[in-house]
Amino acid sequence: MLETHPTSRSFVPALAVAVAVAGAVAVALLSCSIAVAAPTVTVRIEGEAGTLLGPTTVTLSSPEPVSGCPAESVAAAINLAVGGNWDHGEGFPGGNFVKTILGETHEFAHESDTWAEWIDYKWGGGICSDLLHEGDQVLMVADHEPEPFFAPTVLPLVVTEAPAGVQAGTPFAVSVSAVHTPAGAFAEAGQGTPQPQEGVTVSGAGVSAVTGSTGTATLALPTAGEVTLRASRVGDAPSAPFTICVHNGNDGNCGTQAPTGTGPSSPQPGTDGSFFAKRYTGPYALVAGATDLIDGHVYRRGQAPRVLSGRIVAHNQVSSVSLELRRRDGRRCAAYDGVSERFRQARCGKGSFFKVSSGGTFSYLLPEALRRGRYVLDIQARDVAGNLTTLARGSSRLVFYVR
Repeated sequence: MLETHPTSRSFVPALAVAVAVAGAVAVALLSCSIAVAAPTVTVRIEGEAGTLLGPTTVTLSSPEPVSGCPAESVAAAINLAVGGNWDHGEGFPGGNFVKTILGETHEFAHESDTWAEWIDYKWGGGICSDLLHEGDQVLMVADHEPEPFFAPTVLPLVVTEAPAGVQAGTPFAVSVSAVHTPAGAFAEAGQGTPQPQEGVTVSGAGVSAVTGSTGTATLALPTAGEVTLRASRVGDAPSAPFTICVHNGNDGNCGTQAPTGTGPSSPQPGTDGSFFAKRYTGPYALVAGATDLIDGHVYRRGQAPRVLSGRIVAHNQVSSVSLELRRRDGRRCAAYDGVSERFRQARCGKGSFFKVSSGGTFSYLLPEALRRGRYVLDIQARDVAGNLTTLARGSSRLVFYVR
């Protein structure tokens, strides 16, 4: 049996479970009562030798506790993602420890070998006690935390910057950071700062490059299409996979416009004499990307970007781009109103989209600097074929903080 050290953190031995939480927790303050809607989360499980479960979306809708933990806890998310195929923390007080997930059991070599927990790339406080909110990401990493500080030594890698679309054969940059807690001190919940990392390999589709001293790798993808890449380094937890759309000139891919009468995305005459594009039914009909905002980043007051800008990569012509911006400060929630151009009190998790562009790029200037709080920016784009962006953390949904 694994011995645990006396800390307020929860550890899960021997599998790295990454729970990317992209979902909806709605909290309404009505007549001094709070109504909570079920969050939708994405769970990723990283074993010691590789990925056990790729990103899997689940909704924490069960009203019953899971293994003695609340229905909206990290433990509940793991349980749904693996279909109950884990040991539920049986035999461990509080449900905060686990050894077997998806039939894989790990025995660590040292007493300080544990599962380390991260939420939004911040040090977590326990898989049973930590409750998931809209847009959170939870990451569990198989780690070795030597005494006396029990600070993480296996660090999560995160891609902080990458283009949504590129020209085939043209070099582009990908920036990678590792999340650190303060050196020489016991890690506390809420700590974690991304720092650019050298020696990280960014690879996929037979192409790879290594980051330099600034944490940036330069790659070129030779073939048009959707390419999935990932950042990895021995001794650290790999990044989540990310996708880049590659086009070859104006071939109709990634929002480029093929010449009329050529290619699968060429305009076709409609019954009303207008033209419409053939509907693309692939998984990445439109991909959103923000220019200045960094997902998961904590900004100081007055330093968060006032200009919300970005680009949509699409197979067909983009017809509209709309934004939804929400703020939460404690239990007080507000949503940005595009008509009055101000934040108005709203139910937590609820807002409304306002149109900012009729093409593939957008730029919107907020009337004033953002106040303290947790912000969620959703980007919704539509193309001339009727396709809509799919809500995805890090591209069409960005979560950031102002403190």
